[in-house]
Amino acid sequence: MRRRDDDGYTLAELIVATTLMGVVTAVTTAAVVQIYRSYNSTDAEIEAQTQITAAFRIMDGEIRYARSVSDPAVIDGDHYVEYLVNLDDVDTCVQMRLHTPTGELQRRQWPKKAGALSLTGWTTLASPASSEKPFQVVPVDVNALDGFRYQRLRVSFTSRVGSGESAAGRVTDITFTALNATAEDNSDTCTEARGVSS
Repeated sequence: MRRRDDDGYTLAELIVATTLMGVVTAVTTAAVVQIYRSYNSTDAEIEAQTQITAAFRIMDGEIRYARSVSDPAVIDGDHYVEYLVNLDDVDTCVQMRLHTPTGELQRRQWPKKAGALSLTGWTTLASPASSEKPFQVVPVDVNALDGFRYQRLRVSFTSRVGSGESAAGRVTDITFTALNATAEDNSDTCTEARGVSS
């Protein structure tokens, strides 16, 4: 039998159409939420990697040419390590610390043997960063026939960006070889600024 133009829909047809629309809406909403989470997670990973890359460039450009690296220490919960490098023809002490209260990997410097300490402010290399042992120094072995003839500084930390399900972390574990650091005892290199606020 042919329907007339003024015929309506049955209750069964309305229920089926409403159910189908509900299913389509639920699937579409779930897909949009998943895309949003994936985007936030990827964005957080990119941000974490960007921080690590920037920190690596700074450390690699300096530690590779350091003449000595101090023994790491923990003061008031903050982890410290220093190295002596020549920047713009000036012997310069560079200090790195993992500032525990803020979770920041930081760097500052001052001229060596300039009398009173003339410290720059702290520059943040990565944040938030965490590590139980961020700095480890491998001492010189003068009898070695490989890279152990130079001091090496191992830097390891986790940089976490984002929150909740979109949080992403990047683990950094790099060992830098200080190609100019051949002395066997550099334990007190540039340690005079440890614990000094700027």
